Amino acid sequence: MTANPPPLPRRKLSKAIWLLIPLVLIGSTILLLRITGLVRPFKIPTGGMAPAVSPGDHILMEGISYLRHPPAFGDIVVHTADGLPFPKGWFVHRLAGSPGDKIRIQDGHLYINDQLRPLTNSTGEILHLPPPGNAFKMLDLSTNYTVPPDHYFVLGDNSTNSLDSRFWGPLPAKNIKGRIFRCYYPSSRSGPVK
Repeated sequence: MTANPPPLPRRKLSKAIWLLIPLVLIGSTILLLRITGLVRPFKIPTGGMAPAVSPGDHILMEGISYLRHPPAFGDIVVHTADGLPFPKGWFVHRLAGSPGDKIRIQDGHLYINDQLRPLTNSTGEILHLPPPGNAFKMLDLSTNYTVPPDHYFVLGDNSTNSLDSRFWGPLPAKNIKGRIFRCYYPSSRSGPVK
């Protein structure tokens, strides 16, 4: 004859249930956000945005902010290549110009509407210099370039190693899926991305 275990006291059972409910709600919310694409993990393969995000970084993108307001100057956005002159995929750049902005890059410095407006990261002002031995035909950024409606101008932090709007022009707004807000791996780089 086997002995039945004693029943759990009612108080311990209700406490376990109350602890389990928030975990289920949080897990369901994360799963729903992931399914809808509003939160998405990525691994960075290239150095075009270093040092903000470097090759091998695992980052999280969130698209919830852009449901309430448009992307802002300096945001690190995740976008697709739909309609751009390179292979399909996901890309990461820093937002430098919004619809209607006049963009000019002179001596590596960014001017928006004829005002010096530097983008910055952890190392200070980002200089936007062409790659050495530039094989690409750059846009003529010594004159004003106006970002068309429903488009944005994006740049890489590591400008000599970044294929960005300087080469292929403005990014359609519909291509922007969210912004990077956190690096979660490696642990030495874990934290908010700026």
